[in-house]
Amino acid sequence: MLKEKLFSPSRINHLELFRMPWTTTDNCLTWLEPTRKCNITCDACFSTNDPKSEKSLQQIEKEIKIMLKLRRCDGMLIAGGEPLTHPNIIDVVKMVKAHKVKPILLTNGVGVETDFIQDLKKAGLFGFTFHVDSHQSRPGWEGKNEKELNILRQKLADMVHKVGGLVCGFNMTIFPDTLQYVPDIVEWAIHNVDRVQSYTVTALRLVEADSPFDYYVGKRKIDISKLVYYSPHPYKKLTASDLYSGVKKAIPDFKLCAYLGGTTLANSIKWAVGCRIASKQKSFGNFGPKSMELIQIFSHMFKGCYLAFTKPSLNRKARLMFFLSLFDREVRKAFRNYFFCVLRNPLLLVRRLYIQSIVVEQPVDILPSGELDICDGCPNKTLWKDRLISACILEEYLRYGAPVIPIPKSSKDSISP
Repeated sequence: MLKEKLFSPSRINHLELFRMPWTTTDNCLTWLEPTRKCNITCDACFSTNDPKSEKSLQQIEKEIKIMLKLRRCDGMLIAGGEPLTHPNIIDVVKMVKAHKVKPILLTNGVGVETDFIQDLKKAGLFGFTFHVDSHQSRPGWEGKNEKELNILRQKLADMVHKVGGLVCGFNMTIFPDTLQYVPDIVEWAIHNVDRVQSYTVTALRLVEADSPFDYYVGKRKIDISKLVYYSPHPYKKLTASDLYSGVKKAIPDFKLCAYLGGTTLANSIKWAVGCRIASKQKSFGNFGPKSMELIQIFSHMFKGCYLAFTKPSLNRKARLMFFLSLFDREVRKAFRNYFFCVLRNPLLLVRRLYIQSIVVEQPVDILPSGELDICDGCPNKTLWKDRLISACILEEYLRYGAPVIPIPKSSKDSISP
């Protein structure tokens, strides 16, 4: 999405992290949209709800083939819109699976029941990422804050866990008024480390009315209020560091291990991940940069693609990761903590250890010059006219046939409409 201004330098030091090796053509994920229709509204959505946008299975098959010719990947996010509104979603999952990539449903979870999850699993689904936050018009949950929505997250996680064998993740868009609840979300996830393999917190990004920019497509000035991610009111801009601080309030020893930077600023953090090693009762430590580097390199070496998701059965075998202590000082710290805890309480040896991933995201920013600082190596590339573009600006391509460019209003280089 488009942004308004440059933020202060990030408190996250990118030089201490492993830079994910993902590129446009060689990545961990790809984004598939079988429909842009949705059954609820989200305040920060970057997609127009289009009831007439359902694609045929033939068109979807064609898009999958083209994307996989352009881009090597481990998993495919089946998104939207709301993908579960597509009448042939089971067939879509089968189709993705047939191309030997992992089908992951990015869904709001409205109407999801255990029987349906079982049907999706039989079709080859690898897992879910549920989008649940308090700025959604979700039937029966109106007015609930993020802490109260943990009840809904629990219901969804329990259903997936009951079916078994499926990845379960969550993502939340964090607004200025919900930043205070990030520790509550994290606390909930800590207690569900056995059934929630990953969760993502994303800083809100909208285009404000009182902007220092005019917006153009080519030489044509456009009315930015026509875009779905327009905000008539100013709001506080959150950064990846703000979200990271919220996570650390719940897990003081949490550390990030890898990142994606921006395309313009060398030290910007657009996408950062940490992996914690924990039991249901205690956190022992984290992956360091070397662990993530080795995992990505070995995945690419032996599977031919960078890793996006691992099976839940592997997430439950965190003790195996202690072998990485030979290369990674953070894992050595985790192993040392675990070892001394076992000496004090040998029953820990019969309790499972888990790996849980936490991702913080800061989407594209507009610098004072009008330059866009976007995610370098974006995992969420999708197809438009046989080209790969970032899913967060697909709306612009569909509406105008090109991306929207911000021009500072004070610029001396005038552009005539």
